[in-house]
Amino acid sequence: MPGVTAAVRSVPAGYPSCVNRSLLAGPEGHPFHPLLVPLPIGAFVSSLIFDILTRTRADGLPYLVDGAFWLIGTGLISALLAAVFGLLDMRGIVRRTPAFATARTHLMFNAAAFVLFAIGYAWRAGDHVELDKTRWGQLALSAIAVAFLIAAMWLGGKLTYRHGIRVTGQADRYGLGR
Repeated sequence: MPGVTAAVRSVPAGYPSCVNRSLLAGPEGHPFHPLLVPLPIGAFVSSLIFDILTRTRADGLPYLVDGAFWLIGTGLISALLAAVFGLLDMRGIVRRTPAFATARTHLMFNAAAFVLFAIGYAWRAGDHVELDKTRWGQLALSAIAVAFLIAAMWLGGKLTYRHGIRVTGQADRYGLGR
């Protein structure tokens, strides 16, 4: 089965063999970045859902206005933590490759979403407790930020599933690459 072994060895293992893998980024096959991203994604998307729900009642839903504010705060803090590990993973991608270009765009979309949510958080900080409904401008800002977040998520999936970043290859999984 030499032909099969050679084909299996060509599957990308996520990092070139010359890269010194950082234990801070997580062991091969178990990176920390994808473990951390569901919290900020869930918090940001849930805040938008809360914002939309506040507009569904004539008298509003003030507890959801407050909840959206706290969800955005949670998303911002957890996004910073996820970004640290994302940057560690990005260090292992060879520059001037399609995977690196995708990672750079993924980073830019995430940064844009983060900045928009930070602006929204600051805007809401003074009066989120007094409002019965989320302001239309705040809702629009969150919707735009979530659109950037969705684009970043799509690119993160592309990094994993198309480029094989931080994915242990079949050769490693079955002991054929040794």
